[in-house]
Amino acid sequence: MVLLGLVLGRVLGSTVEQRALGQSEQTATSIGRLAVQPLLTRSDFLSGDVSAGRLDRLDAAMSDVVADGTVVRAKVFDRNGTVLYSDAQELVGQTHAPEEGLAAALDGRVYSELQEAHDAEDSTDAALGHLLEVYVPVQMDGDVVGAFELYLPYGPVAAEVQHDVTQLAWWLAGGLLVLWLSLVQIMVSASRRLQQHARENERLAEHDMLTGLPNRRHFSQQVAVSVAAAESSGGTVAVLFADLDRFKEVNDTLGHHIGDKLIVAVGDRLRQQLRDVGMVARLGGDEFAVLMPAVATMDDVRATANRFVAALRAPFVIDDISLEIGASLGLACYPEHGHDATRLMQCADIAMYSAKHAHWAVMTYDAALDVNTPARLALYGELRRAIDEDQLTVHYQPRVDLGTGAVIGAEALVRWQHPERGLLQPDSFIPLAEQTGLIRPMTSCVLRAALRECSGWRAAGRDLSVSVNLSVRSLLDPDLVTEVAGLLRESGLPASALELEITETTAMVEPVRSLVVLGELHALGVQLSLDDYGTGHSSLAYLSELPVDALKIDRSFVQAMDSSAQDATIVRSTIDLARNLGLQVVAEGVETAESWQMLAALGCDSAQGYWLARPEPAGGVLGLVEQIEQRLGTVPVNVPSAT
Repeated sequence: MVLLGLVLGRVLGSTVEQRALGQSEQTATSIGRLAVQPLLTRSDFLSGDVSAGRLDRLDAAMSDVVADGTVVRAKVFDRNGTVLYSDAQELVGQTHAPEEGLAAALDGRVYSELQEAHDAEDSTDAALGHLLEVYVPVQMDGDVVGAFELYLPYGPVAAEVQHDVTQLAWWLAGGLLVLWLSLVQIMVSASRRLQQHARENERLAEHDMLTGLPNRRHFSQQVAVSVAAAESSGGTVAVLFADLDRFKEVNDTLGHHIGDKLIVAVGDRLRQQLRDVGMVARLGGDEFAVLMPAVATMDDVRATANRFVAALRAPFVIDDISLEIGASLGLACYPEHGHDATRLMQCADIAMYSAKHAHWAVMTYDAALDVNTPARLALYGELRRAIDEDQLTVHYQPRVDLGTGAVIGAEALVRWQHPERGLLQPDSFIPLAEQTGLIRPMTSCVLRAALRECSGWRAAGRDLSVSVNLSVRSLLDPDLVTEVAGLLRESGLPASALELEITETTAMVEPVRSLVVLGELHALGVQLSLDDYGTGHSSLAYLSELPVDALKIDRSFVQAMDSSAQDATIVRSTIDLARNLGLQVVAEGVETAESWQMLAALGCDSAQGYWLARPEPAGGVLGLVEQIEQRLGTVPVNVPSAT
């Protein structure tokens, strides 16, 4: 602004000075043409001689002008540069070589220049200080016949210039000051808005937009601060992770706007239960976290966690709709479970997912829950390669009709032919596949192999079906139905040749979504069975809604039925229930002839187990089928075997 003021001041000052000089030139021109030129004739300029009478009249005219200070000196030149008149009589008749000013006037232009005091022609003029020397052309009958030279005092002009410049400077300074103040106000206002936006952006970067709760980033920072403080004071820090139950069911059934309101309500209820002694954060989706920066004992942490569970089980009323949900909580404490924020949160996360998998309300972290050990991670990499390089094999356990003794199908059971560890059973790698997402490509491999083998059995004249187990991830895979339909077309088998088995636990994880997928598979013509029946938590009402064709009684009940009246009652009740629901009953774990005979007497439809046959590779299935049928053909159905 100062630089702008200086530049504008210089430009405007120069303009004012040029304007003042222009006014002085006009004054000189007016004096010459009005006071001097009328007293001369054209012949005076042409002859170079002015009569004494005219000179006297010129002196009289100029004396008045000189007296009022308008003009200091005056001269009249002809075109030859000869002085025709001068208020200094001794200069009359002298001839001067045309200088720049005189030459300009004789050329028809007004010319002016500032004469310094030391350049004055005499001491009297020098005493007057700066003079303005003006040359004005004398025109008669359209021709330039001579020139006037007038000396004007520059003092009044300088004073006028100084006055105008000073006044202009004040106006300019005032205007620039107003402009500066306006810009300052704009900049201050903009700065405040930018700071406000920065604070808001910082808040948004660390808070959840839906609930206003701290997000994972902010929560992690606060856990780190609390751990550092506890490290100095020797205190305990607790972290709880919570995952809501049945939230996806609410979203899918009632819409995301109800789901969003439910999330907000959950956050508010958790804050109320925390009672301002910690922090509640939303990590994303339906996951929340709680930080308790100073706790006395683990019992206090568990009591708080149980209070959260009870609070979340109480109904939420959203838009006049009563919603009942629950939550699975995992907790971890510093320093017992982790010595930094990252590890502490990781432990709480592991405990939460373990609680959800086990259907527990609250679970405390334990090292046994952590599957991410170096050995397990190495096994994960090997399993991925095994799937890619087709190292997995499928064994088949026959299923036999209890009424006829005929083999009617086989269950596909995956095995891993490990290059170093040999043949691995499912228990050693299926849990890892389920936890890491490898279960989906593994299920695809098993399905393709099972349908290929089933097609070969039928081509050999054995009308067998094949069953494959589905995990939670596979059942909820949005591409499952499309994939099954494609594999059936590829194998050339009817859909009824394939049976898909799910457990009660699998179906209950997301019951709404499970019902949709099972309905689509049933519409496709695929046979469906509920595996491990009796070990889950499904209600009879939910069971009646499942579009399944068969119940598979869990092996734990079948194996003990000949020695436990209670287990025998469970088996009998299950068979009666299935018959009333119009479902087939399959018994697993038949390991004795007595169990076989009891199941036949109870009206069970089919069975499988080690007494009948152990799982065999695909190449030995047809031979195994013949052996089973030959053996059962010699065993009376109602007479206990001697084996």
